[in-house]
Formats: sequence, C-alpha cells, structure tokens
Amino acid sequence: MNKNEKIVLQCADCDFKYKKTIKWLENTHSFVCCRCDAELDIDEVINDIMSSDEPQEVYTIYQK
Repeated sequence: MNKNEKIVLQCADCDFKYKKTIKWLENTHSFVCCRCDAELDIDEVINDIMSSDEPQEVYTIYQK
C-alpha cells in the first residue's frame, strides 16, 4: 500500500470519518476525535492496515 494513499478512518465512538494518509498516521503521536474528544489509538489501526491482506474501505479506530 502506498504511504501517500488516503484511507478512511472511522471513530468507533461517534462514527465520524477522517481521510488521512498512512504517512500522516505514522508521523502522528496522538489523535483526538474532533467530534467526541476521544483519544484514538493510532498504533492499533496502523497494525491493522499493515497486516490486512486486502485493503478495507473504512478502518475503525478505537479509543486508547
């Protein structure tokens, strides 16, 4: 998967969606949902993206 390709992330708490690149995710230390103020677990979603055989349309990102 291209690191500059945009993927869709969805907050597990409020279902708000974000379009971010993998490169942005790898360079971010913390990510807070702008709708529900939950601190989201970036490391877990990066592992899900890298370990999946087929890319998903939307990746759910859970609270830390």
